[in-house]
Amino acid sequence: MHIEFFGRRSLRSLGITSSLALFATLLTSTHLLAAVPSDQLMSPQSRGFVSVPNIEGLIANWHQTQLGQLVQDESMRPFVEDARKQIEKKISGVRDKLGIDVEDLRDVAGGEIGVAMVEVDKGRAAIALTVDTTDRHRELESFLTKLDRELTKRGATKTSDDRQGTTFTTYDIPPQNENDIARQTVYFVQEDIFCATDSASEANAMLARFKDESAGLSEVVAYQQTLERCEKEASDLVPDVQWFADPFGYSRAIRSLESADSKQAGKDYVKILQEQGFDAVQSLGGFVNLSVGSSFELLHRTAVYAPAIPGEPDKYKLAMRMMKFPNQDSLETHDWLPRKLASYRTFSMDLDNAFQFFGTLFDAIAGYEEAFAGVLEGLERDPYGPQVDVQKDFVAHLGDRIVLVTDYELPITPQCERFMIVVELANEKAIAKTVEKFMKSDPNATSTNFEGKTIWEIQEAEADLSGMDLDLNDLDLLEPTEGAVQDDAFGAAALTSSAVCVTDGHMFIASHADFLRKVLSQKEEAMDLSGAGDFREVESVMTQLLPGPVSAKFFVRTDEAYRPTYELLRQGKMPEAETLFGRLLNRLLTPEEVEDEGILREQKIDGHQLPEFDMVRRYFGPAGTLVRTDEDGWFVVGATLTKVAPQARASGSQLSSDASSVR
Repeated sequence: MHIEFFGRRSLRSLGITSSLALFATLLTSTHLLAAVPSDQLMSPQSRGFVSVPNIEGLIANWHQTQLGQLVQDESMRPFVEDARKQIEKKISGVRDKLGIDVEDLRDVAGGEIGVAMVEVDKGRAAIALTVDTTDRHRELESFLTKLDRELTKRGATKTSDDRQGTTFTTYDIPPQNENDIARQTVYFVQEDIFCATDSASEANAMLARFKDESAGLSEVVAYQQTLERCEKEASDLVPDVQWFADPFGYSRAIRSLESADSKQAGKDYVKILQEQGFDAVQSLGGFVNLSVGSSFELLHRTAVYAPAIPGEPDKYKLAMRMMKFPNQDSLETHDWLPRKLASYRTFSMDLDNAFQFFGTLFDAIAGYEEAFAGVLEGLERDPYGPQVDVQKDFVAHLGDRIVLVTDYELPITPQCERFMIVVELANEKAIAKTVEKFMKSDPNATSTNFEGKTIWEIQEAEADLSGMDLDLNDLDLLEPTEGAVQDDAFGAAALTSSAVCVTDGHMFIASHADFLRKVLSQKEEAMDLSGAGDFREVESVMTQLLPGPVSAKFFVRTDEAYRPTYELLRQGKMPEAETLFGRLLNRLLTPEEVEDEGILREQKIDGHQLPEFDMVRRYFGPAGTLVRTDEDGWFVVGATLTKVAPQARASGSQLSSDASSVR
């Protein structure tokens, strides 16, 4: 399950988040029981934390994955190097703040590496780093010499002092340009652990936590909950990377680092969501493993800790009460799903409940009370509108199952991706009648008959909300993001050519009418998704990884899902991409000043030398995800399967064996 909590502007926090992720993928060594764990040394105010127990092991596992092999392919070298440089410019947090190049830590690490973002009350957030340097004393000396050289080059003033028998080295670094600020790097080595931070007070606190085991992040309940859930599900499988985040605290920490000129203008979506009760989500955390057995490229487990609010009769408050995703014994695959799809996602949701509690969120975004009620009243009473009671005529007749599918059409263009939303219905006739009212009130809608089914096609979706002081762009916090994030192709702009059909107990809403016709014309059972070998393999292994009822199920053919973005990179049209993955990359790579002004960025990464996609397709395997709703949050398990020859996986016995071994 992917939920975007922060809105458009706060996606810049992905810069630091990606910095932590990049940092994590570069590290390794043997974890020694005698070493103080990094989560004990990190502040309880840590809002984001990444730990790598074994750097060399992580890198070795990465190289064994097919994606790791792809980036080592000689034909990919120019592109990979170019992309690495561009991404480093965007996510250079550790080096900018501490003067430490994360690649250097690989040689220094003799054990665990940890990095955290620490929220500081009424001040700038601090970054904290720990590296277990056991048996790496010579490498540590070389590393410190290089660090001194780097910070001296920045004009830093170096001082050393003794604190309780430990030498603290402090560098006061002057601003490097007119937009920079004065910075400070403080480091010390205690019990073979190198500790560094950009805050003198945090350095003192880290030293004190060597003796006080009860004062660190490891004692924070939310952290313990996510860690314990993942440990329980992972059994004996030690993670290559462990991570933790307090989503709202992390957002505050990131904002504290912004200059006054760059702070978010307009609506504060983080504040809105917090005030609407979404801060019930206290933490997210997970384990990540690469190259598990011979079947898994990637295996990840994520816990979302959102306990009930004491005294609240509905568990949560205000709009957070929408988040009701009941587990189901079987989220069966519908026979109308085409066999050839890029992705398939389905989840159960109490839609009547969601509608009931959506109003306060809508009002908060609109900026005034009763905004949502006004829209509903207009839909019911406007003589030129559909004259529909949305609750009575529409919501009350919906089921509790939603399906999302994506596909694309050739040739590859920035608009080639197609999507469809399908909602299960409790009363098909009532919904068909209501949809007809909506469509007949829209001058851009026309109806056609297709194999005995009525399809409503909308050529131009123009939102006529006269008299309503609400910009549709204000709703873009509802745009999901792929991976972590998800599909802002579901925004209003995507519906410039849409089609709707109510049939077979479902309401189909498609971005393209021909995509809808393709789905509705499915005839042969062997041609539906459930008959596909890769889907059956993913389905089988995921139910072993997370047995029992679940609330959501995802299936992605990563080769098909990534192909449009890959081809657009080759064409030099990546900034124009309207694909799901393409939009995410564009947000990550777009400079802030360009993002602020809404200017189409220039593609910086040269993709013209990339090989044909058919040459790299073999590196991208099918992926699956399951979500279970728990009493105090959600638990997510996801895996990407190795893409091996069909005959090698025909029996599925190896997949089953690997799945059983990692439970």
